[in-house]
Amino acid sequence: MGAEERMGIAVGLTVGLAVGLLFVALLFRKKVLDCTFDERQERARGVAFRYGFFTLMGSVFLYGASELALGRWCDAMAGGCLCIAVSITVFAVICILKDAYLSLRERPWKIIVLFLALSLFNLGLGTVQILRRGLLEDGVLSFRAVNLICGVMTLVILAVYLVNFSLEGREEVE
Repeated sequence: MGAEERMGIAVGLTVGLAVGLLFVALLFRKKVLDCTFDERQERARGVAFRYGFFTLMGSVFLYGASELALGRWCDAMAGGCLCIAVSITVFAVICILKDAYLSLRERPWKIIVLFLALSLFNLGLGTVQILRRGLLEDGVLSFRAVNLICGVMTLVILAVYLVNFSLEGREEVE
C-alpha cells in the first residue's frame, strides 16, 4: 500500500467520522434520538456498560494474545474494530434484554428502521469490498473488513431487538 492510498484512507476515515457525527447531531436535534431514561433504565445501562467495558478489555487481550500465538492474522484497524464491535454488541444486547435500550420518548420503529439502514449500508459496502479487492491482504484480514464487521454487529443488534420486541408483544397479549 502506497503513501497516496494511506492518505486517501486517512482522509476517508476523517470525512466519514465527521459525517457520522453530523448525522448523530441531526438525529438529536430532530428528537429522533432522545436520551431520557428512568432510574431503572439508568441502572440497567450502567450494568450493561460495565459488561461492555469488560468485554472490550477481554477482547483486546484475546486479540493481542492471538497475534502472539498465531502471528499476524489481522491488521490493527480491523482488529480494533472487531474488539469494539463485540463490546458494543454486548452492551446493546444487555440493554435490550433489560428494556433499557430505548429512552422513554423513543419509538421502536425508528430504531428498527435506523438499524436496518445501517446494516444494509455496511453489509453493502462490505460486499463491494469483497468483490473488488477481497478482505485479505497478504494473508492478513485487512481494514476492508470493517464495514462487514459493523454490518454484522448492527444486524445482530437488530435481530435481538426484533426477537425481544416480538416476545414482549406476545407477553402483553397473553
